[in-house]
Amino acid sequence: MSYTISLQTEILKTKRSAAFWVCLLGSGFIPAIFTLMYSLRPDKFLPQFKVQPWESHFLSGWQAFSAFLLPMFVILVCSMIPQIEYKNNTWKQVFASPQSIGNIFFSKLSTILLMILFLFVMFNIFMIGGALLANLIHKEYPFFNHSAQWNLILKMNLKTFISLMGIISIQYWLSLRIKNFIVPIALGLALLITAMIIQQWEHISKVPYAFPFLTFLSISKGGVKKILFQNHELNSIGYFAFFTVLAFLDMRYRKERG
Repeated sequence: MSYTISLQTEILKTKRSAAFWVCLLGSGFIPAIFTLMYSLRPDKFLPQFKVQPWESHFLSGWQAFSAFLLPMFVILVCSMIPQIEYKNNTWKQVFASPQSIGNIFFSKLSTILLMILFLFVMFNIFMIGGALLANLIHKEYPFFNHSAQWNLILKMNLKTFISLMGIISIQYWLSLRIKNFIVPIALGLALLITAMIIQQWEHISKVPYAFPFLTFLSISKGGVKKILFQNHELNSIGYFAFFTVLAFLDMRYRKERG
């Protein structure tokens, strides 16, 4: 069985899981709140949108999203994809199927990455749609009169996605290794809360669960103009490589699977 068929099979499985709805509803949560606030209190928000309204809007959205909610949704998705096999007791069938360990491992990892990419795409669509809806309700908002800053938006998405790679690989390994659905989520949330508490630590750039918010801080301070990737983003790529290899070897050489 080819990798493409394995990936298609994994994507079809997600249609019967909660992972799709977690991504869809999670991506719309912050934009819905912002749209409601803009609609109910235009007097409060109009002054901050006089200059570069789209930049202000997206920076506010990513600030609320990247600190806690985005990593939390990533932790949930990384746990839900492998849990499909545990829940239905089908790991032995998967390993008995005519596909290699590599296809099994990387098709599930690719599915997780695609789900998170879907989360990003929908978040941006909802952010843009929410701002335009508020502008339709209150004509004073200037969103229709300014073009979206696509360069900033694309860089923000790219850098944030890279900052999540370390979390993705760690949570994927934990979810493959631990049968209980709650334990990987609990460990992930504990590490995320710890990262939020120690944000002022001098070595915070080595803590992967803090990386998404560190990326937001670098962008909000203009770091995106100075250097393409910050140290913590390079660290995220390193974590991803290390834990992906570790997880694959763990699956490959584990005596008891599923």
